[in-house]
Amino acid sequence: MDARDVVASSEAVLVDFDGPLARLLPGRRWLELSDRVRARAGELGGPALEQALEGQPDHVQVLRSAAARAPEVGPPLAALVTRVELAAAEEVAPGAGAVAFLEECLERSAVAVITNNDPRVVGLVLDRARPGLTDRLAVVLGRVDDRLDDLKPSPAMLHSALRTSGVGAATAVFLGDSVTDVEAGLAARVRVVGVAEDATRRQELLTAGAVAVVASVADLLCTGGPDRR
Repeated sequence: MDARDVVASSEAVLVDFDGPLARLLPGRRWLELSDRVRARAGELGGPALEQALEGQPDHVQVLRSAAARAPEVGPPLAALVTRVELAAAEEVAPGAGAVAFLEECLERSAVAVITNNDPRVVGLVLDRARPGLTDRLAVVLGRVDDRLDDLKPSPAMLHSALRTSGVGAATAVFLGDSVTDVEAGLAARVRVVGVAEDATRRQELLTAGAVAVVASVADLLCTGGPDRR
């Protein structure tokens, strides 16, 4: 399936932020934050909780899992994650082609950004590059500290974005870079296009159920390079 055609024909384009649009914690910084969250969870909830969180590299999923096991540790862990994310957002720029992609989509579709990060990072990064860009989006949805169960792979934020956009799931597409993004899209009955630079990750996204994959949102521009499926 041609990823560019899927996106161009959709009435609503839902996009994950960290990965498809910007790399909020590049290099090993996201792994280092995961380690910090696990260690802090151990301080707050005991060694058994820290051990239960082993093997999860995504800091947001560590936060989600910790709060599910020990709700009392959720607020302080979320505060830690939010501080790091907001500081990081002051230093990063949108990925290559990300702003052009959003602007092209806005000419024909409703566009929503859906992120497991603090939603404020979206405006900090995108509006610095193109002032007022997020004001043109249908909605920006992100982590709410007392509703961590709504984080992807839950489809809750996708459902909310579709309601706000007034578009049915069958005529929407979701762009994400993780298996949890694919799971959220499938649960919401929305087609998923995977976006990942790494070829192994792209295959993982296809195996999880993405209808197509590309290396970058720049590959989805109608004036861009060849589609990498």
